Amino acid sequence: MFGAAFLVALREGLEISLILGIIFSYLRGLNRKNTFKPVWIGAGIAIAFSIIVGSILYILTGGEEWHGQLYIEAAIFLVAVGILSYMTFWMKKNSPGMNKGIQASIDTALKSNGGTFQLILLAFITIIREGLELVMFLLAIAVDGKGNGLSLGSGTLVGLIIAILIGWGIYQGSAKINLKTFFQAMGNLLIIVAAGLLINAVHEFIELGIIQPGVYLYNWEHVLDRHGAIGGILHALVGYTDHLSSVQLIVWLIYIIPAIILFNRKKVSTLARGAALDKVNN
Repeated sequence: MFGAAFLVALREGLEISLILGIIFSYLRGLNRKNTFKPVWIGAGIAIAFSIIVGSILYILTGGEEWHGQLYIEAAIFLVAVGILSYMTFWMKKNSPGMNKGIQASIDTALKSNGGTFQLILLAFITIIREGLELVMFLLAIAVDGKGNGLSLGSGTLVGLIIAILIGWGIYQGSAKINLKTFFQAMGNLLIIVAAGLLINAVHEFIELGIIQPGVYLYNWEHVLDRHGAIGGILHALVGYTDHLSSVQLIVWLIYIIPAIILFNRKKVSTLARGAALDKVNN
């Protein structure tokens, strides 16, 4: 759980830090540091709301099992996979124009009559999406690894601290990081993690009797138990299970192969064009 929580907290935390950094840097450039407070208020409300939503959902899925809990857990896995996939591709597509988009929104807010409220609303709307994405993904990890809150919490905390430090360094101009390379690498890693959560969702539907497992391909319970140290790490990161069914494998392949290809498509096509030009020039 630590590794998966760390990855998603680092990725989402850095995105939140970068968004706030863009806002504060632009306001500082306009010599409007007096407007920092409304931004912090909006961001604080968004973070608090995300935590409240996550806490309510965690309470609903915690404790002893009750009728309908498996349905909620399966839904959480599917929602987490959907959100994670969407935000990974959204960030890849929109990150180049994010800076100008946020600056344009700030200009609009400052020119309006209720400038303070508009800045609070801007910060809230901008941060709430990232906050809910982080909460939903962490909730899916928590549901999958009940009783291991320390691992989840420590992974999340370490990831957020590193993300905040990187964001602060970028804001101060003391840290240099290739964000395109970072988000490309993190995107691929999180697609793999999302595929693992999809396996867990299929497992819940198998337990509910909604779908049939097909054939179980192996039983490694006594070799690499998913509840053990190494098995637990692999389970949290890539969805490893010591009882893999053919249906789970098929669903995993159907998701991960197109996702990886589509996410890296531009990079691959660019390399192909470069190689073709080299041949022509030679």
